[in-house]
Amino acid sequence: MKKVLVTGAYGYIGSHVCKLLHQHGYDVHALDKAISTNDISPYISRFICHDIREPYGDRTALLDMHDKYDAVVHLASLISVEDSMIHPIRYIENNVIGTKKILSNVFTDNVIFASTASAFNPVSTYAQTKLLGENLIRRYAPNYTIFRFYNVAGSGGEFSQIGKATHLIRIAAEAAAGKRDIITINGSDWDTEDGTCERDYVHVVDLSHGILKAIVKPSNKYYECTGTGTSYSVREVINVMREASKQFFKVEKGPRREGDVARIQLDSDQISDYLDCRHNLYDMCKSAYEAELRRVG
Repeated sequence: MKKVLVTGAYGYIGSHVCKLLHQHGYDVHALDKAISTNDISPYISRFICHDIREPYGDRTALLDMHDKYDAVVHLASLISVEDSMIHPIRYIENNVIGTKKILSNVFTDNVIFASTASAFNPVSTYAQTKLLGENLIRRYAPNYTIFRFYNVAGSGGEFSQIGKATHLIRIAAEAAAGKRDIITINGSDWDTEDGTCERDYVHVVDLSHGILKAIVKPSNKYYECTGTGTSYSVREVINVMREASKQFFKVEKGPRREGDVARIQLDSDQISDYLDCRHNLYDMCKSAYEAELRRVG
């Protein structure tokens, strides 16, 4: 049985990946700094409780000296654009130094790394730290696949996003579920068709299947892009969420956020061969809304 280590395993993407790997016969080890409400215990054989920012100390307390993994899926990351501009050192410690520590302390010939489409235009500290992480992977990993994730959304029906909502679809789902009174549109004067930012969205289940394919056959390319080639504006997402949830929620205009850009959309000729998009924006909004109704707190 092939063995895979997933970092950030109790997170949103990590939980979906752990379940999918288990369903495909992998022995899944999970590394995370804490257990979350996403219960992955049925899908993993070992949990390693560790914050990647901290020293490893005695490796045997975390990883067996002869424990080599067929692949490592490195998802442990801080991801908020806004927060990264306020706390840049925190993002350097986690996304850059933490990545170097994983590469130095885990034995594997195949690393799958979660980067971001924002690395194409690294305005925010978050994007800059992911770009530095990419460079570490290229230099030190013998085989690798670097995924530049576009906006990941939706749910596979069991797990949900945790912590403070930072992405639009989940924020809209919270509003539809009555967990927030209003949504603020950050800038309505961008150079887009309706004046609001446009983003390319991908369903978390489609993304997880792409990661599975990269475990089977690493690409060793600079990056694989996990977008659909279609972007949706903030207003479009809000309208689709209202349709999918059958709920109306209030919206207000606000100022632009530092670190934002007008449009992030994948060119159609860059779509990764690993990605088979079977879910559309309506599917993402509906499953995100249903996940928000299930989520406690």
